[in-house]
Amino acid sequence: MASVDQELLYAIRAIEVLLESGVGVAEAMKHIADEDYGELSAIFKQIFSDTDSGRNFSDAMRTQMRSTSSAGLRKVLSSLIMSVEEDTNVIDRLRSIAEKEARDRRIDLDAFTEGLTATSEQFLIVSILIPIIVVIGAVVNGLVESAKAAGGGFMGNIPTMPDTCVPALFIIATILIAGMVVQTKSRDPGV
Repeated sequence: MASVDQELLYAIRAIEVLLESGVGVAEAMKHIADEDYGELSAIFKQIFSDTDSGRNFSDAMRTQMRSTSSAGLRKVLSSLIMSVEEDTNVIDRLRSIAEKEARDRRIDLDAFTEGLTATSEQFLIVSILIPIIVVIGAVVNGLVESAKAAGGGFMGNIPTMPDTCVPALFIIATILIAGMVVQTKSRDPGV
């Protein structure tokens, strides 16, 4: 359904423009079916397929309206059904639905953008600070080991890191960065 919701606003605007220019509801819907609106085009094609096999146009739209999980598409189809059955002007209703869809998208985008602030801070810590700390730790570890090899001195009692710690910490940092990228992509609102 994400594909339907992504394309719905554009399809509503296209139907609205076509209806304002004097094209009928069926012709405007046929435009959506024939163009590339993803899953939305497939749903509209199914409506025309059902009417070609003998179903009433309103009944075919009503069937698709009931089977979709997209609330926006249900509203659009309901408005189009009302327009076909009662010969009402649907343009204002479609405009209202489009404005609500656009507002919902802006809210989702704003929430996603606000979430990116915290993610960017975490990304900076993981991608810049952790490697710097690991490198400094490796340098200090090398100094301690060379001091021990040279006779000890005051650094002779300091424990050293195993040789596998530095590569392991870099691998952990890489995994954390990859996880953050995947998490950020999963929260993408798709607008």
